[in-house]
Amino acid sequence: MESSQPITADDLDLTPVFGAVEDETKGRVLEELRRADATLVAVRDELGLEGDGLTLERYPSGQAEITGILRGGDGKLTFEAGLRPRNFFSESPWQPGRAPRSMMTNAWDADGYIRVMVRRPVGGHKYTIQETGAEIDEQHFDSAVEAAAGLAAVCDQLAELARSREPTVDAWTPPEEESSSEVG
Repeated sequence: MESSQPITADDLDLTPVFGAVEDETKGRVLEELRRADATLVAVRDELGLEGDGLTLERYPSGQAEITGILRGGDGKLTFEAGLRPRNFFSESPWQPGRAPRSMMTNAWDADGYIRVMVRRPVGGHKYTIQETGAEIDEQHFDSAVEAAAGLAAVCDQLAELARSREPTVDAWTPPEEESSSEVG
């Protein structure tokens, strides 16, 4: 069963994402994660978005990550930040009925996106598809504290991007690419 827990929870267990860490390291990681959470909550409140700030997500597959998703535009606009153990994505996806995969908690990746749901013509028909309005490149980290600080930096960049335009689908929709078969 999937579970979600706010980063601010008193009983937060970081081991699914960070493994067993010493108390001092855990304190520094929590400090960075809570700073990142405060950044997301501030931009959420400032721009009238919806969302819970940062959460620890655990999935039946054994995968675990820390994510922050803020929504606007009736849910069609999302501001997303994430931190995952290095093997969160694998070449062989987990299948129900198999044992949960254990996360490799000795390296992490953090990134961020602004995504929009838009209507676009695809093969002669209009479909609602997800497009990326902006992307914060994935960064790799080899220490838990650096990874948490990296996520905080992603949240800072995401907040800066979010404040740079109106929080609407129109403001974040990338221009349509012109078809190479069109004659000008």
